[in-house]
Amino acid sequence: MFDEKKLLIIENIFSANKELQEDILEFLKNRNLETDKDRIIIFWDEEIDKKSILYKFLKSRAKVQEFEPLKRTQLKNWIRNYVVEQKGKIEDLVAEKLIEYVGKDLWRMSNEINKLLNYNKDIKVEYIELLIKPEIDLNVFEMVDALGYKNKNKVLKIFNQFLEKREDETYLLTMFIYQIRNLIKVKTGGRLDLHPFVIRKSRQQARNFSFEDLKKIYYQLLTIDFDIKTGKTDPKVGLELFLTAL
Repeated sequence: MFDEKKLLIIENIFSANKELQEDILEFLKNRNLETDKDRIIIFWDEEIDKKSILYKFLKSRAKVQEFEPLKRTQLKNWIRNYVVEQKGKIEDLVAEKLIEYVGKDLWRMSNEINKLLNYNKDIKVEYIELLIKPEIDLNVFEMVDALGYKNKNKVLKIFNQFLEKREDETYLLTMFIYQIRNLIKVKTGGRLDLHPFVIRKSRQQARNFSFEDLKKIYYQLLTIDFDIKTGKTDPKVGLELFLTAL
């Protein structure tokens, strides 16, 4: 009754060896892609070599679409719209806390929001702290480690790698503040209701800082955060000045 269609998904082909890429390219060249409507091929990859012959061929013959992580403002808008669609309520400061805990993974974000809405349609900060385990980028751990050892070169190297991935500097700042706050809690004997890995890593890192160092860093980061939110400084500039002043 209906024509049969076949879907083929090929993942991470640009990470494969050149021989395999050449085989796929040869296969594609021997087919009439314009008339062969019954076979749909999707190439999915996190990192693409745009100089490769395969990519250039696909770009000239197929639809190419890039999905970049949402910037912080875009992510806040996405959260607000999603919550409203689900008949819920969320304030901007609460959305900020949600981003701090979840990060930029929209699949996980939607699941966490659904969990919060099932608990209460009016999402509050205390519900996030109660129901969600924070997600911390491993880059943040590396940078805090480097801060503790006063390794400015490593800190700046990781920071630049972060920027090369087109990540949001404000997100990095938020994660910095969050982790330094964890270290202060460790130093003062406070309880960390976090993933065991985060607790173990925080205890290790806390040994590299004095309490006075942590208070100073925390104050500096909060000042940068305030200056960004009041339009006094650019996120990238504020973080660069902080890191280079180590």
